[in-house]
Amino acid sequence: MMRELRAFGSGVMFLTRIPVPRAVGHSDAQLAASTAYFPVVGALVGAIGGVVLLLAARWWTPFIAATAAVATTIWVTGAFHEDAWADACDGFGGGWDTEQVLTIMKDSRVGAYGAIGVALMLAARIAAVSALVGRDPWTAARVLLAAHVLARWSSLPLIRALPYLSTQGNSKPVAAGVTIPRLAVGTALAALLSLSVLAPLGARVVGIAWGVGGVTTIVGARYLRRRIGGITGDALGAVNQATEVAICLAMAMRGVIA
Repeated sequence: MMRELRAFGSGVMFLTRIPVPRAVGHSDAQLAASTAYFPVVGALVGAIGGVVLLLAARWWTPFIAATAAVATTIWVTGAFHEDAWADACDGFGGGWDTEQVLTIMKDSRVGAYGAIGVALMLAARIAAVSALVGRDPWTAARVLLAAHVLARWSSLPLIRALPYLSTQGNSKPVAAGVTIPRLAVGTALAALLSLSVLAPLGARVVGIAWGVGGVTTIVGARYLRRRIGGITGDALGAVNQATEVAICLAMAMRGVIA
């Protein structure tokens, strides 16, 4: 039990800026084991954003509440995935071959593709969440939490299915961390968490959320295989963001949630 708790703590340390006890420690093996708990970390981030959303919705407009919730999740994660999205937009937008894409993504500077990509992505997230808040804040909070769960889950099949690429020839612990048992555990946790929060909205909503998350992950995997032949940390973060945005937009469509 303590080993699994430390693995979860490593996941929190890796994916967020939430302080964890020193007893959690750090090792490559522990970080690899944490991949099974990525969906749980997503639930934690989504829950924090959901609480802020519910509180803000009591005093402000849906747009302000949605902005506060999205900003909170960005602050909690240290813009970890947004930075990856910006790098991926620059890399895939400006690179012609694998080497160029990887080199551009490694550059810490943000180019036009990255800046425009982040602006559009944030606009889509805030607009979708705002639309949901306008219907019912509790529904919006549920969708936000589920979207973060499935977004973090998207990394698991990608890591399992595609090779990790690096311009330096080295690898990362998480790249070898998703064994079949950990993929199964992570998927089961994602299913349990998403079902528990979305079940009150109906089985159809649960199915749409998983359908959209699964399709986005598959499309992302096919694109990454075709363009660069594998994954990088930035590529994983980009698919994470695409999955979250796609689920929020799908849930905000007219007629999806009664």
